[in-house]
Amino acid sequence: MINENEAIIESAEPVSVGLQLRSAREVAGFSIEDIANLTFIRPDVIRDLENDRFESAGGIAYARGHIRTIAKIVHLDADALIHDFALLTGDFDRPMIDLLTENKVTTPHREFPKISYKAMSAVAAAVVAGLILVPAIGSFTDSSPKKDPVATAPQASSDAGDLTAVATKSSDVVVVLTGVNGQTWVGITDASGNQIFSGRVVQDEVKTFTDNQLLYFVIGNAGAVNLNVNGEDLGTPGAVGEVLHLQFAPGQSSQG
Repeated sequence: MINENEAIIESAEPVSVGLQLRSAREVAGFSIEDIANLTFIRPDVIRDLENDRFESAGGIAYARGHIRTIAKIVHLDADALIHDFALLTGDFDRPMIDLLTENKVTTPHREFPKISYKAMSAVAAAVVAGLILVPAIGSFTDSSPKKDPVATAPQASSDAGDLTAVATKSSDVVVVLTGVNGQTWVGITDASGNQIFSGRVVQDEVKTFTDNQLLYFVIGNAGAVNLNVNGEDLGTPGAVGEVLHLQFAPGQSSQG
């Protein structure tokens, strides 16, 4: 008789991810070459995935993305399959930036210097003192005739509007991703390592991403998408099947 604890341990054992992929592919009537043509994943990588070998995929992060892509084509439950994959590899529910760094796909995000609140207080005090002293000095030294405030008001309003417009344009990084040739897997994180997106972008699909610091991109098939960064069209960033690692910041229009 199996006790309750033994039953729980047995139920936690994952089913082979590779066996599920291979069985579903065969039932769907696809060959390995068919899957390779549809997904741009190399045939040898697909064979390794079907044998629960994930190294040739480029590491855990890429293997996870490939498994999701293949699962959708062969009509498997991608979330359930990824759950079994996580149990097999031990990388369950980890941030995407950790997986990418571990597999040498990207470098760890830079740490921003800590702010000294004592220094900020000193700067603020100096600014306040300047605001008090400058008008007082000006009242003693400025003997020129005063201009009509009504006449100068429109110019002041226009300048303020221009400054606001410039600040708005440079305050965030905005990246528009458009599928133009087949499909690709894309992983995106922000400067703090938070995963913003992980999944497929297919032809004619448009996705927009924004952040006030940095956006890190891993594009599995660079020839499948068009990039528009901060209002500038960069076109297709690479060739079909090429893997790219990019980062973009506010005001930046070139590839990182």
